[in-house]
Amino acid sequence: MSEVDFNCDCEDVSGYQTLSELRTRMMRRLGYSAQAANPPPGMADLLDDFLQSAQRILYLKNPDMRTERYFRWTMTPGIRYYGYATPDSSGDFTDISCDKFLQGTGVQWVGVEDLNGQWYELSKGIDPAWYTTDTQEGRPSAYELRSCIEIYPAPAGAYNLWIRGRFGIEPFTEDTDRTTIDSELVFLLALGNAKLHYKQEDANAVLTQAGTYLVELKAAQHGTRRYIPGTAKLAPAVRPTMTSFI
Repeated sequence: MSEVDFNCDCEDVSGYQTLSELRTRMMRRLGYSAQAANPPPGMADLLDDFLQSAQRILYLKNPDMRTERYFRWTMTPGIRYYGYATPDSSGDFTDISCDKFLQGTGVQWVGVEDLNGQWYELSKGIDPAWYTTDTQEGRPSAYELRSCIEIYPAPAGAYNLWIRGRFGIEPFTEDTDRTTIDSELVFLLALGNAKLHYKQEDANAVLTQAGTYLVELKAAQHGTRRYIPGTAKLAPAVRPTMTSFI
């Protein structure tokens, strides 16, 4: 994935570990430290599969693991179709292959920013009858997701098309590819499953550790706090006062 210019001070490359780094860690934890640099035939592919499978399962089962971002296209007057892989290179995202992330189920919101800078939401669904009743350019009001994004009616000006999209799993097949979600969580789940495969006694303990780590991650993302008795100061109680008697 190429470098991306975001509209914030952040880095495109995450600090998560690579496939090679996680595989080496798994080799050591499984008892193959001496062969970590040169795995037995077939073992590297097996461990890669455990890691890739763990990430897919975690991503699909836990919406909290998914990242949403905004994508922008500057529309061309008279043009209704815009490809996923061609966002506006002069805006917030540069040279990003949106087709990897903006799948139909990943689109969360679609809207337009008009020439006055005002945003409004587009309704999903284009009635086929509209094609025969109104072919004039105008203010877009609806969209449809196909192999590209169709806008109706065709814009009359260079409006901005904004889409809030959910990122999918980035490539995780090469040694230098990094995990899309927390690499420690992927590692623990993959390691636990690998230990089950090799019938190691501590397999369930590692899987329990993975479950605990997942709960802690989700709690942190939601800003959840535990209440500890005695830590919160309560306002002094006020004696009720009778104001009237019937």
